[in-house]
Amino acid sequence: MRAPSNHIESRSTLLPVILLALTLFAPIKQTGAGALYKWTDENGQIRYSDRLPASQVKRKHQQLNSQGVVLSTKEAAKSDEELAAEAEARRKLEEQEAKEAKIKEAQDKKDTVLLLTFSSEEELGLARDNRLDVLESVIQLINKSIDATQQQLQQLQTKADKTYLSQGKEVPGGLAQKIEHFTRKIESRYAQLESKMAEKDKINEQYALDLARYRELTTEKN
Repeated sequence: MRAPSNHIESRSTLLPVILLALTLFAPIKQTGAGALYKWTDENGQIRYSDRLPASQVKRKHQQLNSQGVVLSTKEAAKSDEELAAEAEARRKLEEQEAKEAKIKEAQDKKDTVLLLTFSSEEELGLARDNRLDVLESVIQLINKSIDATQQQLQQLQTKADKTYLSQGKEVPGGLAQKIEHFTRKIESRYAQLESKMAEKDKINEQYALDLARYRELTTEKN
């Protein structure tokens, strides 16, 4: 009769252990079927509720599970001013990108022409020299015209001084008009000379840019 008694005591001792194991390894069941919301009110206070107030729908809030873990975050709805600012920023960005694309397209065309026109740096230099030679010829012609016009003006002014001004007489209209004509002609020639000198500087500057770009392109090609 003792053996059955030991067997019953053994089963009674193991029962609490089995129940504890089942409890520990059983899946945790979340309580509360509804969502929990978290937000900050107008006064800066953090609020929690299982129902989100209508006034908070378009404001920033979070949805939590029953353990307080954040499931999702909804940012505040943007105002009309913010939406307009974003649209303007996008427009400016697209405008800038289009501008940059246009600049790149123009540069690509210039690069193509540069490589097709010149086969060496020497050719590039010869083209610059030819343009400068032509320009120098024009500058010399302008200088000769200035010298000739100044001589004519000097003769007219001398005549006006000796014949009229020195005797207290008024210079006749025809002579005064000729003096004015040659004076303006000289001014015009000097303006042309200044323009051609500036063009000469521009040719040298462009040559330096083209040479640098040509070297860059040929280096990349090789």
